[in-house]
Amino acid sequence: MQLLHINHDKTRLLIFFGGFYTDYNCFKNFDTETSDILFINDYSDMDFEELRYFDFTPYTEINLIAYSYGVWALNCAYLTKALPKINKSIAISGTFCPVHTLYGINPKVFNIMLNAMSISSLGTKTIENFEQNMLANCNSKSDHNFQKATRTLENLRQELISIKNNAKECKMENGFQFDTVILTKEDKIFPYKAQDAFFEHHPHRVILNTGHFPFFEFENLDKILEL
Repeated sequence: MQLLHINHDKTRLLIFFGGFYTDYNCFKNFDTETSDILFINDYSDMDFEELRYFDFTPYTEINLIAYSYGVWALNCAYLTKALPKINKSIAISGTFCPVHTLYGINPKVFNIMLNAMSISSLGTKTIENFEQNMLANCNSKSDHNFQKATRTLENLRQELISIKNNAKECKMENGFQFDTVILTKEDKIFPYKAQDAFFEHHPHRVILNTGHFPFFEFENLDKILEL
């Protein structure tokens, strides 16, 4: 797991759990610099020690956004008591069950992608297709341009292997309680049906008619936290 601390000399902090494939490049155009950001990604290992010992004491307010497979990773961090007290939290386009017939990506689909990643020529094409599907049905009129992640094919393959090995159980009991969940109805990566089923009884659901990368629907990250 990788941590990147973006220091804007603020007393507010936004903890952001990114999804598979992503790094901070994908989101930096949405950063308003009103908060410092602790960006977390790369779940090729699930070692939370760096997060557990991060110095949160300078911050008077700590908010959280978890996106896609980051929703699962965030819950893992919470269950291992690696998180500070959170003021406001939002889940986007994901659940606690990344590989699941009902609440996540179908295991057969996941395994097809993982197997393709083992062959370099297929792997490159697979990542290109993943990016296209991630951006499919998203707001083409947004003022923001999407910036690709800068990660290696082997690193992404190892991330998928780690997710598969660590997500064998769908840990729902005593899980993290989000203030708001954003569900993406035109999602071509993480099925809307799975998001809807998992968060069926959540008291504050926001349903967007957009694809897997709904950030184009917002001016910036602050607008998401205002939901």
